[in-house]
Formats: sequence, structure tokens, C-alpha cells
Amino acid sequence: MMIGFAIGAVFSACVGGAIWMVVQCASTDEAPARLPDTARRERAEKFFGGDPNRNVRGGQEMRPRW
Repeated sequence: MMIGFAIGAVFSACVGGAIWMVVQCASTDEAPARLPDTARRERAEKFFGGDPNRNVRGGQEMRPRW
């Protein structure tokens, strides 16, 4: 009896969590699509930041640090 109750509680928690994640993802994906291109570009630049004075055109060889 207790094992069935425990399995039911875990199952309902998993289903509830999955539904919550789907609803959260659907609501957050819609907002950036309505923004104009310039606002999206500014938002991405603000999020990723970066140093405008640093030259990153040529790249740098990646070497292992043993």
C-alpha cells in the first residue's frame, strides 16, 4: 500500500514538473520574437558583453595545459 502511494507521488511530481517546464519554455520563447531587430541585437550584446578593445579576429591557438 505504501509503495503504491510512493510510486504515485513520484509519478505525479514528475508529470507536474514536465508540464511546468513546458509552460515556462513556451512563455519565454514568445517574448524575444516580438522585439524589433535592433532591440534584439542590443539585448544580445548586453547579455554577451565583450571587450570592444580586444582584437579577436585572428583567434588564438588552443594548447593543452599539462
